[in-house]
Amino acid sequence: MREADNWTVQKQVTLGLVFAILLQTSGALIWSGRVGERLDQLEHVSDRASPLAERLARLEAEMRLARESLVRIERRMEE
Repeated sequence: MREADNWTVQKQVTLGLVFAILLQTSGALIWSGRVGERLDQLEHVSDRASPLAERLARLEAEMRLARESLVRIERRMEE
């Protein structure tokens, strides 16, 4: 435990360390910019597809009702 109390940080910073930090930071910023752009594209596609999804849901509900009506008609014809 005594060794942990005596740790020190050197005051000199090398040019390589500064370059590595700048490179990692720029990479992270480029990556986050790409993610943001992709998210914007997906939101745009989703906004365009939303009315179509609602229309498809209504058509599916109407089709289900039509099938139920057809089943009832077929049962009456069999009687």
